[in-house]
Parts: sequence; C-alpha cells; structure tokens
Amino acid sequence: ALPISGLLRGVAATRGNVAKMSSPRRPLLLFSCAAWTLVFTHRFQEEGHLSENRSFASPSPQRLEWVNDKLAVDRSVAAQFTLDSDEPIFPTLPQNPKVAFLFLTMNELQWPALWDKFFEAAPQGRYSIYVHRAAVKDAKAEQQPLPLSKFGAIAVPWVKTAWCALFGVEVAILHAALKDKDNTQFVFVSDSTVPLKNFDYVYRQLIEKSPTTSKFCVAPAAEHSTFAGELAAQEYKRACIFRDFLQGINPRTVKHHQWAVLARPHAAMVIRQALPALDNYELAWRDAAPDVPTAEGCSDEAVPLTAILHDIAVRGASTGNTQTDLTRLGVEQNCLTYVRWRNCFTGTNLALASATADLKALYDRISDVSNVIFKGADFGKTDLKRQMNGFPHFFESITEKYLREMVKQNFFFARKFSPDIRVEMTDKALEPQPLSEVLPKLWDEVNTEKSQLLSWSLLETAGRPKVQSNPSPASSSEANTSSESSWVGRKFTNMWKGVNEIW
Repeated sequence: ALPISGLLRGVAATRGNVAKMSSPRRPLLLFSCAAWTLVFTHRFQEEGHLSENRSFASPSPQRLEWVNDKLAVDRSVAAQFTLDSDEPIFPTLPQNPKVAFLFLTMNELQWPALWDKFFEAAPQGRYSIYVHRAAVKDAKAEQQPLPLSKFGAIAVPWVKTAWCALFGVEVAILHAALKDKDNTQFVFVSDSTVPLKNFDYVYRQLIEKSPTTSKFCVAPAAEHSTFAGELAAQEYKRACIFRDFLQGINPRTVKHHQWAVLARPHAAMVIRQALPALDNYELAWRDAAPDVPTAEGCSDEAVPLTAILHDIAVRGASTGNTQTDLTRLGVEQNCLTYVRWRNCFTGTNLALASATADLKALYDRISDVSNVIFKGADFGKTDLKRQMNGFPHFFESITEKYLREMVKQNFFFARKFSPDIRVEMTDKALEPQPLSEVLPKLWDEVNTEKSQLLSWSLLETAGRPKVQSNPSPASSSEANTSSESSWVGRKFTNMWKGVNEIW
C-alpha cells in the first residue's frame, strides 16, 4: 500500500504534466515508475530502511539508536574545538588572501596526478592545503606519505569519524585552517574529487569576485513527508530524488550537499555553534522521513548551514525568514561540485538517462527485478542497480563530449569517477584516453566570461543556469535519450500504441 499510495499521490500531483506528454510516453512512464517503486520499496524493506510501524507517531527505537550513535561521534569531536576570539562578520580582507583546500580522505587521493597539475600552476602564497586521513592515526602518520606534501600540505590531527558522522571532522579541519589569518575561502574536497577548472579560475571566482560569501548547494524541499511517497512522486515526474525532508520539521535545518565553500566568518560560525547546531539538527533528523528508521541524510549534509543560521539567531539579528537570513549573511545558493543523483539533470545537456533507458534496464535485468520483489534479493548488489547508476552516478566511462559539457559549466570540481576510467574521444580514430591527460587540456579551453555565467543554483533541472549554453544533448555510454530511435523504442513502439488505447 505504501508505494502504491505514493505512486497515486505522484500521479495526482503531476496529472497536468501527464496530459501534455506525447501519448506513447504516458504508459511508459507509468510502467517505469510502478516497477521502480516496487523495486525500491523492497530494497529498503530488505535493508531495514522502511519501518514496519506505519503510524509514525514517534521515532522507532531503531532510529533513535542510529541517531544517537552517529551524533555521539560528531559531538565528541566538535566539543574538542573552540575559538579564542570572535571572527568579525564582515572582516577586512588580508593583504594576501588565500583559498584553503580542506581534503577529507581515508588515506590517499584517488587522482594525485590531476591535483599535481592543478597546484603546479598555482602561485605560492595563494593557497593552503589541509588533509585529514580517517584511516591513518597520528601514530602511523610518519609511515604514510601525506598527499600533496610537495605543495606544503598540512596534516590535520586524526579525529574519530564514521559513515554518516562527518560533521565533527569538518569542525576539526576548519579549526586547523582558521589558524592562518590569510585563509579567506574554505573549500571542502573529497579524496575522489577531480578539478574541472584550473587554479586561476577557482582563485578568481572565490577571492577576486566573492571573497566574503559562502557557496552552498541546497536540496529542494520534499513535497511529501514520507520517503516512499516522495520517491514515487519524483520517479513519476522523472525529477531529482535528492530531497530535503528536514525543512518540513524545522525550516532552520536545511539539507545541502556536503562539498560546500565557506567564507571565513561562516567557517568560524560553524565551529562556534557546532554543538547547539547538532542539537537543532537532532530534533529534525529523528522525525524527518519517518518511514526510514535509520534516518534520512547525514550530519555533514545539514549541520554546517544549520550552525550559520543558529549564529544569526543567537545574535538577535534573525529576520525569522531562513532565505532572507542567508541572503543577508552572504550565503549564495551556488553548486560548485558536480555530482549526479538519479533524474537530477533530466531535460538538460547533462542528462544521462531517459524513461526508455530505464525500461531497457528493467527489460535487460528482469531476473533482478523478480529476485528483488519476490525473493528479497538485495537491490544494492544487483546488476540492475549498476545499470541504473544514479545513487549517485558513478562514472566507469565518459565521452569527451559530456566531459566538455561539465567543464563548460561553472562547476569547479566533480566526483565519482572510476580510477581506471578512460575518455571516449569524439574523434573515433583515437583510442580512449586517460582522464588525467584529457581533463587538463580542457581546463585551458575554458572561456572564463561564459563559464562563470553558467552557475547552477541547484544540482537539478530547476537550478540550471539562466543563461543557457548552446543546446547539444550530451552523449555517453550510460545515456540513451531517443525513444523512437533506441533499441527499446523500436522494439516496443507498437506495444505502446496498443497500451495507449487502453489509457
């Protein structure tokens, strides 16, 4: 009943759009949505994510245990760090402002050659590098080479981390970076991230054009209170599944992508308000999306912005309106790290899937669909999930055309590339090339004036740049965007016509 009711709510919410769709596509979307809703529902039941208690009157013991365990890690770390003095809200810029790159790694960087090329072109004195290695405790630090040490990287003392408990280490690395008074912009970077622009572009945008603002990539608010209902509605509309369930509980807790950029005053606010922000987050986190007992989202995806909003409140400067407060504080809604979740770029040059491709995945992996629904197989371990590829998207291959489209936008960085990925070149006479060789050449082709206009306010279709790049649908081995010319389109066109008569 849960996925079906969610599907019906999605149908009701989008019936106006359905009427505008081409006739053959309507039954295709219904079938795809229904099938995926069943698959996802069984996936979450199998993994223990969907609660057996449908009343949702209060958080389940399982959820409370999960929340307490994760927040205990964050609180134990955040409590270790305080600031000796208040950072001014509107500081005077230092004479030699720097960008501080904050690398959160397990041990090494997955793309050291690319980062070497990035920093080799960077003038000394314009950047600083901080590295926390979760898998390397301090006692072993001397036995392990520190990534980017040739560029003056500083090792951040080890603190405890856990999956879905990374806000504490964010506080630790910000505290270390704030000791350098020249650090002006603070950039969170993962060990799997690749740079899509050269250092000069990044420095110009962060220091010369916006030194006092932070850049967060927020998630749109969920339209439904339950995860299953929201998933069904988004699947039916082929819309982004990365949603914010927190604001429905407390509008001062805002979900965002982890890889944000902080201005110096806001970095200080995160440290200063870390513990009360975790308290505020807990109250919303434990009740948001109640059909997911282990809780939806993680602390690093909400507490930094929650801390900034709490700071303005305790200073008595809040207007009571979250968006107004963020604007007055100088927090931009600007997505600088590319990552693709399912359906999040539908209808744009960055789209990597289609309704037809989804149906082909279901057809190709019909045994996986059957095993998940009827035998309780783990969806996360099936070929079906790998072929669907959007949780988030992991690039095992990429075309030069799509890579160019990424670089052309105002994204600084991108995530989720296979270490042995090779770029399929537009010139078919050329063999596929290593990403580490192709990407730096594309940096040099960037038109700064045009790219800076192609900023995404959200990592989804609704956040596309107001100034559009020339339409040139991106091609990729992961994509299939033409229903009539595709394998599925040719094979099932007649079936759709028949089904449409029933519709």
